[in-house]
Amino acid sequence: LQLNLEDGLKIFDDRSFDVVLQINTLQHIRNLEAVLRETARVGRQVVASFPNFAHWPNRFSVLKGRMPVTRTLPYEWYDTPNIRVGTFVDFEILAERNGLHVQKSFGLQNGRVIHRFPNLRASLAVFLLNQ
Repeated sequence: LQLNLEDGLKIFDDRSFDVVLQINTLQHIRNLEAVLRETARVGRQVVASFPNFAHWPNRFSVLKGRMPVTRTLPYEWYDTPNIRVGTFVDFEILAERNGLHVQKSFGLQNGRVIHRFPNLRASLAVFLLNQ
């Protein structure tokens, strides 16, 4: 089954799935709030991940006057498929504003789980959400 997330998940009833995964997709979505709400509607839980723009190498690159190019954000600013970039804090605010509860969050860096200061130390943000 292949769908355009931008069109919503209308073919699915509320709570149709135990878990819905949004793995490295959110940064490509135009109407992120609507897609996030639809994802939460059809799933009892949502696992969402996205590149963490607040990771320290990205911050350093911006301080030097350049947009970052990393393993997680591998494109130049003018050639990226990413519509947006986000951080742990930004996503927590977005989730709350859309009535979602963050059950758990952590970062990933080179395959390691990061719990302490993930906004600074992890290139990938991971969230477990529910309504």
